[in-house]
Amino acid sequence: MAIMESERTNATPHESLAFDLLTAGNVSGAVAAITASVDAQAALESLAQLCKRAYRDLKSVPAMTAVAWEAVGFGQRCASTSPDSESSRRYKARVRAIAYNVAANCWPGWGDPVEINSLDIAEGLKLAERSYALVQELGLGDKEIGTALWLVGALQMASGQLSVATAQFVRAEAAFHAAQLPAQAAMAQGYAALADKILRESDPRGAESLAAMIQSLRGLESREGRFFADQLLTADRIFSSR
Repeated sequence: MAIMESERTNATPHESLAFDLLTAGNVSGAVAAITASVDAQAALESLAQLCKRAYRDLKSVPAMTAVAWEAVGFGQRCASTSPDSESSRRYKARVRAIAYNVAANCWPGWGDPVEINSLDIAEGLKLAERSYALVQELGLGDKEIGTALWLVGALQMASGQLSVATAQFVRAEAAFHAAQLPAQAAMAQGYAALADKILRESDPRGAESLAAMIQSLRGLESREGRFFADQLLTADRIFSSR
């Protein structure tokens, strides 16, 4: 459920310097190497790339979230000082995407080979909530609302807030139905079933409901349906072993 972005194969000189500083543990220096070198829009793009490299290359969720919060603050300051509403909106939209993607990488349910602890999940939840607030502020559509609510719920589930997470998944399902996205709606329903299975560990009905939703997703015979079904199976395996 990450927001898809194009991957750059070559880092710019200031991005390379920033990554070296981040590797050495100098978050503020890494951010300054970017923000002092290019215009604000380009700086946000470079900070987004730095977040990706913190996760992909350093496999450090704390470094990634630290850069993300710097990016969020920088982008919000740029938005507040923008000369017109359109440029302000662009900054907020970019901040929303950065917050969402970094929050998504704080969720342990993907099964990536990256260590994620409870503090990382808590930071991810705060970023997901910030992203959702910007979805509302920007007046985005039902698809974006559903996606943001799903991530908030996923991170609440990871932090053990199962009943609250279920409510978010139900809200996400309703938003996806409104957007006429049946695969996403079924996916959200599947995560509600997974949260219910975890909450009612000794009750076989939770497992039966989850299995039915996975079968339903596969029955859609779409690439999205298969992806969501496979991801639910992965998340079930991960959370069942926690």
